[in-house]
Amino acid sequence: MTTVFLVRHGQPDLPKEKVFYGSTDLPLSERGREQARALGPIWRDIGPLKAFSSPLRRALDTARLSGLEPEVVDDLREIDMGSWEMIPFETVSRDFPEDFEDRWRDIETFRPPGGESFEDVAERATDGLNRLIQGNQGPIALFGHGGLFRSILWRTIGIPLRVAFRLNQDHCGIHVIDFTEGKKNLRRTNWLPMDRWGD
Repeated sequence: MTTVFLVRHGQPDLPKEKVFYGSTDLPLSERGREQARALGPIWRDIGPLKAFSSPLRRALDTARLSGLEPEVVDDLREIDMGSWEMIPFETVSRDFPEDFEDRWRDIETFRPPGGESFEDVAERATDGLNRLIQGNQGPIALFGHGGLFRSILWRTIGIPLRVAFRLNQDHCGIHVIDFTEGKKNLRRTNWLPMDRWGD
């Protein structure tokens, strides 16, 4: 059996208004750094495991601050929002109302200009995940992003993407999936550092 811990990065340093920030390489905020450090006791409870991370520094720094040194896997990067990167939701909805509506209506396949769809993300992410599972028998931790992990739940567990977006995954929240002989079991969702493994 391979147990996979899908670890969302800590809180990034963001502007006050809500923006699209998929592939933008943001640092962690001070709060995000605290959240990452709080993961350390979890890994000590679980024991030896291998760590892999998105190349974006908010994920890499989360892994390192938690006490792990991850291998970078490009397939674990967040969705690329193209020309919408770091543009406020309010601006996109005002200037491109039809595209903004299309994104939520066709959430699986919609691509912002120059960007990716969640279908694109799901394809590369599940390919990457499958390679990591085949190469590792023990537990592994993947440090990544909310959109990335919702895409994995969609394709791996079969949770519709719209439903996956209703599942919380807080900063440094963890989804836990067991893979055993072709079977997949979603053991926990949004498990947080203050909870102890095995409780």
